[in-house]
Amino acid sequence: MENSVGHAVLKSSRFALLSLLLPIAGCAAMHPAGNSAPPDATIMPQVPSPAGSGDASAQNGLGMAFYEGNGVPQDYLKAANYFQSAAQQGDVNAEYMLATMYMSGKGVGQSDVSADYWLQKAAAGGNADAQNDLGDAYTFGRGVPQSDADAAIWYNKAADQGNAQAENSLGFDYDAGKGVTQSYARAAQLFQAAAESGDPKAEHNLGNYYDRGLGVQQDYGQAVYWWTKAAEQGNVEAEDNLGNAYHLGQGVDPSDSKAVYWWRLAANSGSVPAAYSLGNAYSTGQGVPANPETAAYWLMLAANP
Repeated sequence: MENSVGHAVLKSSRFALLSLLLPIAGCAAMHPAGNSAPPDATIMPQVPSPAGSGDASAQNGLGMAFYEGNGVPQDYLKAANYFQSAAQQGDVNAEYMLATMYMSGKGVGQSDVSADYWLQKAAAGGNADAQNDLGDAYTFGRGVPQSDADAAIWYNKAADQGNAQAENSLGFDYDAGKGVTQSYARAAQLFQAAAESGDPKAEHNLGNYYDRGLGVQQDYGQAVYWWTKAAEQGNVEAEDNLGNAYHLGQGVDPSDSKAVYWWRLAANSGSVPAAYSLGNAYSTGQGVPANPETAAYWLMLAANP
């Protein structure tokens, strides 16, 4: 099976001006012992907010309005400040949004450390997207020490809430035995759950499992079914796999023209295996008229990606 499992959801007093002009460094005292603010949490500039320190839900709502440009001009700086004010009052959705802004550098200086600080708070508060993103952080060692075991813990928490991305990532962990005891059966269950929620990576992975008979009974028809769902969402590996399935007649009636169709889609998106298959098709005239120049073009792309 191709190891292409890859690996998110966005939510008035006269003292308002004073509270928002206080240095953010002063907020360190609000954090529990052992969970101090990240080193660069003091650098984000502040702007006056009519929501002040009174209503965290209003601040988060205004943050979303400025983030999306919904009813107001889009302004990431103002969005970050409203999220910051709400997050300081424990609004879990604002904590998560502030984390995503630190991840992307929108409205604030990009900082994996600050992003993970707010992800930890939002994840501990039960935000499934934060739990999934924190799992990613531990998987790749982004802002935290790399730890497959910790990644699996957070993916599992998010998966328990039905987060499809986490289900797919946890499925990969079970497939590879990363941070968990290796189990194709458990991986198949997780890929199935995520695929049924429409996650294209999980659809592709589930197709691979049916193709190889890993954790499920081998079924080429089911493999093609799930690859088609993934390919229809632009999953390049699934497009290439469908080309192979139509070429070999596995799970579908053989069709060189359909094979070429899927290989072309995948090759145009950068798939080296698909470019090679497409080059061979033009070389032999399978599914397309033979064309040595076009064959050489695709074979050269495959040879020199």
